[in-house]
Amino acid sequence: MYPFDAIVYLQRDDHYKRSDLEQRAQIDAMSINDTKDKVLKIPDRSDYLRDQRRSGQEIMGVLPALYPRELLWAFNILPAEIWDPPGEILLANVHLQASICPIVKRGLEFILKSPEIINSGYLFPHTCDSLQNLGTQVKDLIGVPVPVYTFYNPKGEFNKASKRYYSEILFNLQKTLEKSHGLLSQNQLKAACELGHKIDIRRQMLHAALMEDRFDLSNREYFQLIRAAEYMQGQDYLDLLNHVEINEQIGVAPRARLLVTGILPPGDDILNFLDESRVRIVSEDLLSGSRRIPIVEMDQPDDPMEYLVERFFLLPPCSTKAGGLDKRLQYLKKLIAKSRCHGVLFNTVKFCEPELFDQHFLIKSMKVMGLPVLNLETELQPGLSGQEKTRIEAFLEMLDEGVPV
Repeated sequence: MYPFDAIVYLQRDDHYKRSDLEQRAQIDAMSINDTKDKVLKIPDRSDYLRDQRRSGQEIMGVLPALYPRELLWAFNILPAEIWDPPGEILLANVHLQASICPIVKRGLEFILKSPEIINSGYLFPHTCDSLQNLGTQVKDLIGVPVPVYTFYNPKGEFNKASKRYYSEILFNLQKTLEKSHGLLSQNQLKAACELGHKIDIRRQMLHAALMEDRFDLSNREYFQLIRAAEYMQGQDYLDLLNHVEINEQIGVAPRARLLVTGILPPGDDILNFLDESRVRIVSEDLLSGSRRIPIVEMDQPDDPMEYLVERFFLLPPCSTKAGGLDKRLQYLKKLIAKSRCHGVLFNTVKFCEPELFDQHFLIKSMKVMGLPVLNLETELQPGLSGQEKTRIEAFLEMLDEGVPV
């Protein structure tokens, strides 16, 4: 998904089904305001970050996945998340074994190319052992011309001690950033938390609308919108989210309804194929998506640091937090029920240990429920292979035959 298309069409009105000439004539006849209502512009990732850099913006490269974005905003740092940058992996293979997940490989490849766009350092959250080890390599062995920061999220079953620990690491990260960015303004931190709170609420509303078939985005368009959070300024992203119209009426029923779970959404070519097959992803449980949004609407931030602590512990169950499998299964069951999905698509990043640890139990449990499951393994390469297409077609035929849920 690097880069994103510049324009995403949100409304699938009848005039989009006519000839090109009719489309142009009708679009030309629209007023500027009407056109604005029909088109959502998602800036290209590279162009957006280059523009930010030229304007003097501090930009920090952030590896996946859970980190206090509001704290960075308060220091006037723009997080640029590094998940799956494109291109051939050439330099990183020298430093990593073959059985390392492609997110780690692509992240290191990006760092080794010393992109000028990153001028405020790199942040490595403790998402998994591989990313933690990568942070150590980059900081102590490889070396880069900008600072390297680490952020060790708590793992396992959470309790009062976990909250105290999270408060401490937030405070430690604050003090570390103050050494190079000046004292933190509590007013700026509160404003950043208020902005993040608005984004969370809007994201919750959009996910609910997705489950209820109440907007007109395609599968690819929806995930382009969600992933724009990885590089846009908070206010720019909130404006983008607010531009998406949620319909009052339920849309046309798709051929099949899927829930997708994993680290990243399927690639663009797979999403396009699902769109062409009239299959709609009606809910998602992705680390790059809804797993980073609180499961309930939070109160307005009062004490910013307390808010950030509470927010972390209200995030959905996730393989990277090493919590109980039963809790994650129960959460997925709720998503399945709310979205009325017909099947589940596991989009599995190859060699992703946290996901693979959970996956066997989850797939087995869903099959016991009578829910069809398709597991696609990806190395984050572009395109749709013949084998993948055949497997998806076979899965959809199984759904067409009405396998009971």
